[in-house]
Amino acid sequence: MKDNLVRATAADGGISLVAVSTTETVNEARSRHSLSYLTTVILGRAMGAGLLLASSMKVQHGRVTIKIQSDGPLKGLFADAGRDGTVRGYVGNPELELELINTSSAHPYFDFSTATGRGYLHITRDTGRGQPFSSTVELEGGGVGEDIASYLLNSEQTKSAVFVGEKIENGKLISSGALIAQVLPKANSDNSLIDRLDQQCLNISQFSEHLYSCKDNLSNIFELLFPSLGSEVIHPVGNYQNISFKCRCSRSRSVSALRLLGKKELQDILHNEKESKLTCKFCNNIYIIGETELKQLINEF
Repeated sequence: MKDNLVRATAADGGISLVAVSTTETVNEARSRHSLSYLTTVILGRAMGAGLLLASSMKVQHGRVTIKIQSDGPLKGLFADAGRDGTVRGYVGNPELELELINTSSAHPYFDFSTATGRGYLHITRDTGRGQPFSSTVELEGGGVGEDIASYLLNSEQTKSAVFVGEKIENGKLISSGALIAQVLPKANSDNSLIDRLDQQCLNISQFSEHLYSCKDNLSNIFELLFPSLGSEVIHPVGNYQNISFKCRCSRSRSVSALRLLGKKELQDILHNEKESKLTCKFCNNIYIIGETELKQLINEF
């Protein structure tokens, strides 16, 4: 099944559940950026988390950006997700690979904390109207899920459980996605409901395996992980929202960016290089602005 996002409610509407599958989307990013296994996983988790956060925005054109700035060898990360289900992103060091480390599940896994190092997670929500809202928290562990949960608690005062996961088999990413569970504001004073959700989340292990088992019907994951909450899938627009890798770059935007350099610098490019080659960080598309077009830009001044 293609990548998609599905929403659900539980406990008579007191709990919101949102899950997203991103396998094809992350593989697209991996191909475009020549990502290692480690950076595929980290960027994939950030893209999934961004889509979850964007899904709660009220406007269809709303966007969420996730940025990691830290001192680790990852050299930063940026993911940009839209309420419309589109997402893009990149990491500073796409070839980074580190030794696996032992985990509590006895299965060695990626060393996220060393990859990211110490630093900050920045989240920006942009509705397209007025100033975007930005917030920053310290990185908790670099595995993205706990960092996003920390952001939601400290910056938005929303207690949330965030699960991110993936499955790699025979050198291929065969499953990737994320899930968020939140007690809605109208039920914030219901301590028994909060305790029930906390207990359910504590009982969840091997999220990646559960995600993979629901690859053909993502909505099954709610009942699988939260059997005692009485989950009920809702259909605000349709059962599933399609998810895809999509960049907002274009040739016209590249030309506009060149125009900002000014006449002198454009003349230097024309004299020394005869053309300008611009590469989009988000998708690695290359736009070549040739000699004739450079002359036209210079003549505009």
